[in-house]
Amino acid sequence: MKRSDVLNIASFSLILAATLVGNSASAMNLSEYLDQVKQHSLGYKASSEQAEASQLKTREADLFFTPRLFANARIGYDGKEPFGSTITYDELKMQNYSLGVSQDFSFGLETKLSYAMDRTEVVGADLPAGIPNSFWDATPLLELNMPLWGNGFGRTARANEELTRQQNVAEKFGAEAESVGTLVEAEAAYWSLASAQELVQVQKRALKQAQSILDYVSRKARMNLGENADVLQAKAMVEATIFGVQQAENSEKAARRAFNTFLNRKAEEPAPALDGINYSSLGTVEVPKARPGDRYDVKAAEAQSRLAQASAKVTEEKNKPTLDLYGSYALNGRNEELNDALKAAGEDGRDTAFVGLRFNLPLNVFALNDAKAGALKASKAAEFSYQAKQFNQEQEWTNLVEQMAEAKESLRLATNIVNAQKAKLDNERTRLRQGRTTTYQVLLFEQDFSQSEVNRVQAAAQILGLQARVKLYQASVEGGK
Repeated sequence: MKRSDVLNIASFSLILAATLVGNSASAMNLSEYLDQVKQHSLGYKASSEQAEASQLKTREADLFFTPRLFANARIGYDGKEPFGSTITYDELKMQNYSLGVSQDFSFGLETKLSYAMDRTEVVGADLPAGIPNSFWDATPLLELNMPLWGNGFGRTARANEELTRQQNVAEKFGAEAESVGTLVEAEAAYWSLASAQELVQVQKRALKQAQSILDYVSRKARMNLGENADVLQAKAMVEATIFGVQQAENSEKAARRAFNTFLNRKAEEPAPALDGINYSSLGTVEVPKARPGDRYDVKAAEAQSRLAQASAKVTEEKNKPTLDLYGSYALNGRNEELNDALKAAGEDGRDTAFVGLRFNLPLNVFALNDAKAGALKASKAAEFSYQAKQFNQEQEWTNLVEQMAEAKESLRLATNIVNAQKAKLDNERTRLRQGRTTTYQVLLFEQDFSQSEVNRVQAAAQILGLQARVKLYQASVEGGK
């Protein structure tokens, strides 16, 4: 490509950029971009859906101590030959129906309250008079069980409830950490592209200025009013600035690829003009001295610590010897008719009651101790991991606050340098037209001014990147300038 073609393209790009900047309605702001990221980023949608799913799954822990309805229905027969009985029969036909409610309580008590109805028919029996060959049994039944050693007073049940809850809480916070991290990275990509677009404009303005100087000294040389050395210096400046434009455009392409990645677009798709950097507002940005909250990855580590503690408790309790106190109480009613059997179940002297103890002891004591020790070590490891996350979070927050203060000071100094370099350059251009300085001096001032603008853009980009990181600490993930 010829140099004249490059200059024409640069001039057209400058006109187009000025048009886009002048029409603020056509520029995409950060909030609009993040809204599109939420709609189109597959990574964000995956982590967001997972966070919502895990939040709903935490309700699974609420099912541990809720009442449960159970029912049973069974029909069959028993054809084996009766032994040792004076009454013979061909077979027994049986029907069994039961309905009840069970509930475990957090203090360990396990309860069942049910109502059973059983029908028995004796087939092929020669029964004495007055004895029916079919009848119903109606049995209201209450069953109680209280663990006294292993899972004593509900320790395992409560630990299982906590284990289930914290497992889903950890998953939720982990997914939220990913979704917030995606938005923060997307915000960084937005400002990276915005600063890259501005750097392209800076370099193109420098190219336009260099070309103006070249045209000026070339006219003077043709009129024998200037030195050929000035023309050569101006040409070198133009070539160097063209190289600067190319480098800035390459950086803009890389930033655009990252920008499009969060929108699930092809890498080389064109990007819209973005809102320019508001330098005056960046100078007044304040970071809270106190941390707004914990990062989601720290909250996930806390949930993992609680999960490990609950798991250790479950391991400890389930391998202990068990000693359960249990009992049952039932009312009984029997009659040929179901309704009469149901009525008879409430009569005195027909109840049944039992009280007992159940004991169970694991015999492999060495394996039992190893399992318990391993669970305790896992719990300690998770606690150490959580403490390390907390410490690192505090350190990183302190660094973030200090870096923001340093970046604001750098931007202030960079802005002052831009203003000083602009005044110096304007004055030197005037002196050049008056013949009181050299083209070389103006070229140097042009380079100084362009570099000062580059430094200001870079300082602003650093503040914007740090400002995005603040949102990891449970600040709003909705962006702004």
